Amino acid sequence: MSDPINPRRLPADEVLADRLGLSTKEFQRYRMQNLVSVSTTAATGIDGILVTCQLGNRIWEGVVLNGSVTSEEVRFIRGKRAGSPSSMVRRRP
Repeated sequence: MSDPINPRRLPADEVLADRLGLSTKEFQRYRMQNLVSVSTTAATGIDGILVTCQLGNRIWEGVVLNGSVTSEEVRFIRGKRAGSPSSMVRRRP
């Protein structure tokens, strides 16, 4: 179950940007363009919240307690493969 994002419980933009390999300005610009999504959920069995940031196929997840990251991981998801180049060529009759 997702909770509304409470900025006081999240790490600073600088921290999240660094975790995604972005500058703070890039992170903020991408977030305004809805290219970066940030969501929170209650961390089961652990104090704190689970924060998930996604930019394209890059996903950063971290457990945050009192604004500090206590554990984290980065994953890359695979996208759909494009069709083979030969299937993209139009043939003339």
